[in-house]
Amino acid sequence: MEEENLLDNEAEESEEDGGGDSDSSESEEEEQNADAEELINDKSEESAGSDAESDVELKKKRKKREYEDLLEDDYDLLEENLGLNLDRKKFRRVHVESDDDDADVGSISNVSRNSGGVRRGKRIDLIHPALEQQSIDDDELYSDSDNEADTQSKASTNQDKGAKELFGGDMTDSEEEDDFIVDEMGRPINRKKGGDQSTDRALVEAQSVFGLDFDVEEFAQYGEDKTGYLDEEEDEEYEDDADLETTYRRKKARKKKQKASIFDVYEPSELERGHFTDKDQEIRITDLPEQFLQRSYPVEPREASELEQEAKWIYQHAFVSRTISKQPSYSNTDRYRPESTISKIKDTLDYICNKCFVIPYIANYKKEYVEPELDMYDLWRVWVWDEKWCQLCSRKGSLKKLFVKVQQLQFDQLREQPGVVLTDDTRPLEEQDIERVEAVQTIEELNDVYSHFLLYYANDLVTIRNKLKELLREQQSQEEVTIEDGESKEKKMMKHAKRRDFYTICQESGLSALIDKFGLKPEHFGDNLRDGYQKYETEQHPVEPEECAAEFVQPTGHFSTVEAVLHGARHMVAMRIANDPTVRQVLRRAFRERAILSVRPTKKGKKEIDENSLCYGFKYLKNKPVRDLKGDQFLRIVQAEQDGLLITAIRIDLDTSGGGRSFSTFFDEIKQYFYRDEFSLLVEKWNTQRTQALGHALLRVLYPLMERELRTKLLQEAKEFVTQYCVDKMHQWLNVAPYSTERELEDGDYTKIMGCSFTEDKEMPTFFVVLDSCGEVVDFLKLNHFMKRKNSYWESEKLDKESDIDKLSNFLMKHRPDVIAVPAFCRDALMVVTDLKQCLTELEGENEEMAGVQVELVDPSMARIYGKSKRGKEEFPEYPESLLEAISLSRRLRDPLMEFCALFASPEDEMFSVKMHVLQNALPKENLYAALQTEFITRVSEVGVDINLAIEHPHLLPCVQFVAGLGPRKAAGLIKNLKQETSSLESRAQLVTVCSLGPKVFMNCAGFIKITNSTLNDSDSAGKDLLDCTRIHPETYEWARKMAVDALEYDELGDDANPNSVIEEIMESPEKLRDLDLDAFAEELERQGLGKKRATLYDIRDELFDPYKDKRPQFASMELEEQFSLLTGETPESLYEGKLITCTVVAIVRRKPSRELLDRAQPIQNEMTGFWQCPFCLQDDFHDIGLVWNHIDEGSCPGQGIGVRTRLENGLSGFILTKNLSDKPVNTPEERVNIGRTIHCRILRVNLEKFSVDLTCRSSDLADHDSRFSLPKDTYFDVQGEEQDNRVDRNSKKNPKNQYMKRVIVHQAFLNVSYKEAEQSLVAMEQGDAIFRPSSKGPDHLTVTWKVTDDIHQHIDILEKDKPNAFSLGKSLWIGEEEYEDLDEILARFIHPMAQLARELHAYKCYRAADGGDVNKLIKMLAEEKKNHPSRIPYYFSASKQLPGKYVLSYQPANKPKIEYFTLTPDGYRYRTIIHSDINSLLKYFKEHYREPPPRPVMPGSVQPTPTTSMIMTPGSLLGGIQPYTPSQSVHRWSTTPQYGYQQLYSGQQSAQASWVTPAYTPTQPIGTPVQTPGRTPHYVATMPQVPHQASFSRGRGQHKGRGGSAPWKQPAGGGRRSRKQ
Repeated sequence: MEEENLLDNEAEESEEDGGGDSDSSESEEEEQNADAEELINDKSEESAGSDAESDVELKKKRKKREYEDLLEDDYDLLEENLGLNLDRKKFRRVHVESDDDDADVGSISNVSRNSGGVRRGKRIDLIHPALEQQSIDDDELYSDSDNEADTQSKASTNQDKGAKELFGGDMTDSEEEDDFIVDEMGRPINRKKGGDQSTDRALVEAQSVFGLDFDVEEFAQYGEDKTGYLDEEEDEEYEDDADLETTYRRKKARKKKQKASIFDVYEPSELERGHFTDKDQEIRITDLPEQFLQRSYPVEPREASELEQEAKWIYQHAFVSRTISKQPSYSNTDRYRPESTISKIKDTLDYICNKCFVIPYIANYKKEYVEPELDMYDLWRVWVWDEKWCQLCSRKGSLKKLFVKVQQLQFDQLREQPGVVLTDDTRPLEEQDIERVEAVQTIEELNDVYSHFLLYYANDLVTIRNKLKELLREQQSQEEVTIEDGESKEKKMMKHAKRRDFYTICQESGLSALIDKFGLKPEHFGDNLRDGYQKYETEQHPVEPEECAAEFVQPTGHFSTVEAVLHGARHMVAMRIANDPTVRQVLRRAFRERAILSVRPTKKGKKEIDENSLCYGFKYLKNKPVRDLKGDQFLRIVQAEQDGLLITAIRIDLDTSGGGRSFSTFFDEIKQYFYRDEFSLLVEKWNTQRTQALGHALLRVLYPLMERELRTKLLQEAKEFVTQYCVDKMHQWLNVAPYSTERELEDGDYTKIMGCSFTEDKEMPTFFVVLDSCGEVVDFLKLNHFMKRKNSYWESEKLDKESDIDKLSNFLMKHRPDVIAVPAFCRDALMVVTDLKQCLTELEGENEEMAGVQVELVDPSMARIYGKSKRGKEEFPEYPESLLEAISLSRRLRDPLMEFCALFASPEDEMFSVKMHVLQNALPKENLYAALQTEFITRVSEVGVDINLAIEHPHLLPCVQFVAGLGPRKAAGLIKNLKQETSSLESRAQLVTVCSLGPKVFMNCAGFIKITNSTLNDSDSAGKDLLDCTRIHPETYEWARKMAVDALEYDELGDDANPNSVIEEIMESPEKLRDLDLDAFAEELERQGLGKKRATLYDIRDELFDPYKDKRPQFASMELEEQFSLLTGETPESLYEGKLITCTVVAIVRRKPSRELLDRAQPIQNEMTGFWQCPFCLQDDFHDIGLVWNHIDEGSCPGQGIGVRTRLENGLSGFILTKNLSDKPVNTPEERVNIGRTIHCRILRVNLEKFSVDLTCRSSDLADHDSRFSLPKDTYFDVQGEEQDNRVDRNSKKNPKNQYMKRVIVHQAFLNVSYKEAEQSLVAMEQGDAIFRPSSKGPDHLTVTWKVTDDIHQHIDILEKDKPNAFSLGKSLWIGEEEYEDLDEILARFIHPMAQLARELHAYKCYRAADGGDVNKLIKMLAEEKKNHPSRIPYYFSASKQLPGKYVLSYQPANKPKIEYFTLTPDGYRYRTIIHSDINSLLKYFKEHYREPPPRPVMPGSVQPTPTTSMIMTPGSLLGGIQPYTPSQSVHRWSTTPQYGYQQLYSGQQSAQASWVTPAYTPTQPIGTPVQTPGRTPHYVATMPQVPHQASFSRGRGQHKGRGGSAPWKQPAGGGRRSRKQ
């Protein structure tokens, strides 16, 4: 980029060199400036005197003479095409007022031509800016800036002359203003006579655009603050005059105030948005299509030879050459392109450059010259590449000028010193260097030539610059000498410094003589490299390199040693090789063919790139050829690299770092071309120097340069893919015809559309709106209770719902719509559709006319933007946002193209709020805007615009700017002129006579503006040309009439005949046109020299059959996949098969037993407990078998559990079969889950129709070691690199160096220690003491470790919030759900109460240490106590070392011991989910309920855990240390046309094996999964240490064994229902 900028600067400086001592150009500029100053009168008339009045009269006479020969060619062209005689005296003018009250008529040249501002003190009334283009000659459009003053003078002269003739005679200024300035409706605006005139027409117009209120008095006040006085010298002159009149005029001059203009009131950005800048004004008045004037490189006429050359260039680069990466081709460009395409491209360029035709005009009216090789999209490509060609030619021309200047400098130097011999450092610039510039085909090649030029002639450029500065300084010293105190002052100019890089230092040290001894010139090496063989042999110098270098050793400086000299020589050789254009071209081609890409994640990327990331599938890549990159893949990689997630490397040689066979490098292949193939010590030494120089050129210069270029190219291609995807998406939305009903429409009838709008808030009202045929609101209905459910629990809600449905029924019967549009943004839309269909079904039974009303779901994205937009509020200021959404939704169904045009034309960039691609925000807005604009222009040109209808209905006006040839500025001027001159456009001819379009703009836009009878009054349509409502262009009207006359077999029409009569007759019976021989007609026209017209004639015939037939496809109901995506917000990239998600259990699904199963039912009995179990629901607390049969017969049995119903975060329902709950056998779902629990699952299948998913939560499925659920990763995915990184991470976790970060916390109980050091410190402390320490979970956590007993310590996690920095303590501390202010409060409210409860328990008589709650020891103690006292029930307490914070309660009521646990909490002892405040309460509850079976084991995650460190679980711990294998992006999905294509992801009609995903979920509370082992959750029964077989207890062990062990169940004697009968 720096080289390009420098090249542009050189071009600018070369243009400034105009011949040094020539004064002709300066005299011309003075004359032009004088002419321009004559048109500007900045002084007041009072101070100008009679001389000013005489000057005005002279100017008027001169203008009158110049007006006689104005623009005859333009009017001749218009009359020839329109067949009308135009009034050439109908002109408007631009009225410019100076600072004075009575300002003279000025020129538009008062406005500065720079878009950044305007000359202060001027007011510009832009009355009819579009008409001013008639005063500009075609040749002046391409004139240089030197002629700008003449052009402006001529325009101003003609406008003043035309205004006088239009309004008649000489008029005073006030009369001219009163009659000339009109408002939007064409009414004159009367100015106040006398006083300060502060009304500014442009200001009024700007207010209408910006919607700003304005007070004239405040504006006058504003003007007083910026009062402008006459300069000091003029004031003194008035004071010296003693005349009374002069004194009065002096006072008046002092009180003169500046009048503020729109440039003073509004910001430049607002003016630019409202198209009020000088550049916008220039676009308005120029007779060229607006797109031509907005190009960065203007469209200029070209010769046939240049067009031929450009056509070949475009054919090669735009249609033959392929992209580096794999990109889907543009529409219709995959086919073979014959060489005949070049001629079609040339014709297209001729139409664009020489005839100023826009692409839609060429595609529709010049089909014979472009088809079949080129279609509409190909023509747009030619348009884009034409600008690239202009850019290339402009830079080539600048560079050639620079070469010529250097040649001239070298010639001058030789002429001044003829006897001087050129040194080795001087390289003559020859003609072949200039020819090389001419042969450049790309910008990259141009940069190569320029880099080569800078290497040799950079210092010459400095010399040229300094000479130019000296010449300019001499001119300024002669012409611009300022007189001050009798002394002259010259402006001093700074001289440029010469380059001082290492190459220049080597050159100045004379090392150029040494590099010649390397034996091969860089250009010869480039030829060898290009041709692939050693075309030029390397010459061998007879002296060793060290000996040669010794001659250049200097006592001081950079080259004091032989090695330093050789290093400098190698550097010079490397730089010359690296800057040789041929070498660069060959290397660039090889680099792009052989380049490979490697990707590795950073430390941050390893954590953040998960399966939801856009680049997960290529997180690890190794040796992936860049030519295999697809679509937007590289853009995703670059974005991840910019975010610090990935590290990428592009190289030309394979990466062999992982081992394996070695490959030869590109350097090894090409170094032979710089070798001397001999065997001697001398040759070997020189070959070593050559190799090092070549390696320096490649590795340090060329490879990095090629990598940067390739990255830029790949990124550009990826962005072009995203841009084209957005265009295709917009095409799908725009290319839909207005909704049409199936019923027959009578005259004046139309398709009636009703729109609906609602919110997810049930309390907000629902709106229904009905629109007419033009999109205007007819009526609307507000329903406050429509979103409430019919089956609501509350009776009042039911009544309100029924009342709203009755109102809706009456509304439907009143308007009888054909279709009702419902926004599809949530699942409630399905309920609305159901209610509407039920209501319509009831009405259909009452009235047959209500049959056939459709209810359609519509994408609400655009409607929501309109509801919140300024545009909607301005159009309907009193309507609420929801009603505005309903209006927009209905208008989209009425005509999507018109509604999208309004959205795109909005100045608030509303279009970019519409989601077209996930990466659209990575595109430059101007590029995306330009691409979408071409699509809008294409679609609008196909449909046409009824301009009268658009004027009548303002919401349709935005589509006018997309008419071919127009634009935002010209369209606004056209509409404004049309409103002021007439109420409607009666014919296309009035585009010129009324709307003041120039001939070029008219030719481009006329065919796309239709004028229908329905929008005209009877009086207006009387003289209307029927062909104006067709696509037939005015230039072919005569052929259409000829075809009609021949088809009707009439004689030729007479001069007084009405041509509309034959057109009207042929339209009534168009089948007669089929008898015409249009091919013969076309041949006759071609013979007459009118060109090829065969396709045009057939198009005329089609238009006469059906004028302006809408060729867009009809509206189709929403597909199931799109409906699912809109209603759920999910896409195939966010919800897919195999996705790891979290969900909440909401119900246990059971199946009632059938009669056959009931007859075969056999209850079973538990031998240990004696209880009976139901064989279906597995309830096992029946004391008698009869109770089981009663349970079954009475229907109390819910049935067998077949699965679990879950709810996903996105609202979808999920179902898990019982067999998918665990890898182990599961009898009932309650064994693994319970209602309210949050679990991890994987998606097995997505059911689009039912909005549900099938899930699995097996441990093996969650771990997915065999990658059964993973999507295919990239073909070049580096599996070994990923495994190696995972291995390193696992090893680092096993041997952590720093588990915590040291904290800066001042507290007596805080220590920066680890948990082991904390436990060692607590050994010497008292029971109940605590230590606060840093946590390994991160800087926002702390851990408190307190001493339960001598060898038992509990670690509790503390969450910090509101931290001022990472090292200090948070202002809010949380343990579980409890908040604490500081550490002292934690000690007082949390630790000390538990320590006190522990001390009381330790002092109780039944407390036993038992080696930290060893179950085996407790069982032995119980057995011994039971043996000694059989009638007693022994029990003991013991602190659990395995589960710190819990206590073991062991007792033996009979022969079998039982083990339970209870937990210490700050509020007391928690036993069987009940908190007991003291030990007596605990013992009392225990003794009263010990016979009852303990509650069923609660699975992890179902109950809020005790706030301990071991209880706070993370997603990683939930999976048991197993990292979930996340599916990657499928490779084949990149190449499909739709990015979110369901066809490859789903199988079957009702279900989908698709990739549907929810966003990443971070659990905020403990989440249990079936992967967890019981030992991970200390406070649950299922996590207790296993009791030996002989110490089994009644319920717990039986249930545990029931999941897979051999439980001691037995069946009743005789078995089954038969034994019951016995």
